[in-house]
Amino acid sequence: MVLQQQTQANLWGWADAGATVTVTTSWDKAKYTAKVGADGAWKLAVATPEGSFAEQTVTIACGKEKVTLGHVLIGEVWLGSGQSNMEMPLRGFDNCPIEGGLQEIALSGRYRGRIRFATLPKTEAYRPRKVVDGQWKESCPENAPEFGAAAWFFAKNLTEVLNVPVGIVNNAWGGSHVEGWLPKEIVSAYPDLPSDSLSIQEKIPGQWHRPTIMYYGQWAPIRNYTFKGVIWYQGESNVGQPDYALRMEELIALWRRESGNKDLPVYQVEIAPFLYGDGPEGFSSAFLKEQQRLSALETDNCWIISTADLVFPYEGPNIHPAKKREVGERLSYLALNHTYGKWMFPGAAPTYKSMEVKGNEAFILMDNVKENGGFNRMEDIQGFEICGADGVWHPAQAWVTGMSGVKVSSPEVAEPVHVRYAFRNWLPGNLTGASGLAVEPFRTDK
Repeated sequence: MVLQQQTQANLWGWADAGATVTVTTSWDKAKYTAKVGADGAWKLAVATPEGSFAEQTVTIACGKEKVTLGHVLIGEVWLGSGQSNMEMPLRGFDNCPIEGGLQEIALSGRYRGRIRFATLPKTEAYRPRKVVDGQWKESCPENAPEFGAAAWFFAKNLTEVLNVPVGIVNNAWGGSHVEGWLPKEIVSAYPDLPSDSLSIQEKIPGQWHRPTIMYYGQWAPIRNYTFKGVIWYQGESNVGQPDYALRMEELIALWRRESGNKDLPVYQVEIAPFLYGDGPEGFSSAFLKEQQRLSALETDNCWIISTADLVFPYEGPNIHPAKKREVGERLSYLALNHTYGKWMFPGAAPTYKSMEVKGNEAFILMDNVKENGGFNRMEDIQGFEICGADGVWHPAQAWVTGMSGVKVSSPEVAEPVHVRYAFRNWLPGNLTGASGLAVEPFRTDK
């Protein structure tokens, strides 16, 4: 296992009511005690040192029984959660490979003792479970095929920069909705969903679509674990949900409340371009992305990366894009900046600030460009559209102008009124900061 460094890390379990549990930690020989409650549960926190690659032990004793947890590492522990793009392992899914995944598996032994994963199984429940199956796995070619790819690349960068072990608890369910990770008490206020177990099972046949079940089956058993932060990749199943931002904000508040960390950092992944039901020209996913960004904007210590550029041309019907390296690395850049204070990594992508029209050209000004080292290209920029007063949108040419601006025009639009970037279900962009953080989709007509 991996325990979070330099904190009070929770340990818990069950024993006979009224008994005393003693925990001894090898790194400082300290002893901690807890009285077992009437419900048979106990919980305590141990002081952890600075992270290192030296293995430790934790001994738990109660009466004549004693259990020693061996091979314990102290480092950074993150929760990876969401739906299938967080679940997606290095081996990929059928017909959905991870770009470079096999080579990562081949070289994973280099991270033995540096990266460990605990992958939790899909578990449906309607009451809080005490335990869930799942074991900590060492990084090696035998285990790495099942490691979540996005979280793997995130962990690699963290251990390289921080030089401590990194543990990932990968807790995802493909196809899950954000409401699946919320309890009945919250979901019962949503008029569009059932919240009691009988109604859920009668009205919603697919497990992955069911509200509350991941909360009780997969979050409840681990909510006492001490995490440094959360990386979250979800939203595809909530396309069309106009209240996603509110529900995501409620999930973040829940994590913080139940983990006891009111400042728990959360890093989200914007859903990638995909051919949703309203077709390539539709806007359903664009509206969901706006909701994702809104939840990050309105929540302290919460950030989001864009994936508008992380699809191949042939991946329109593939909801599992291959480029997970960039996803994990972009998440790591934000975490290294905001959570770990590493200023040399960018903390925000270039984002839309304002627009000015001059003649037949629209000039877009963006924030955070200098911090990203400028843009990744000067011309051949894809993903922009422009319209006039008639509201008819046309593909647009775009060029970087100055340090923080983009000039946009189309021969079909003599007097521009509005501009959009990557604002359709299938309209990938290719504009990023020189740092690699992608420009977020935006529209000026809102």
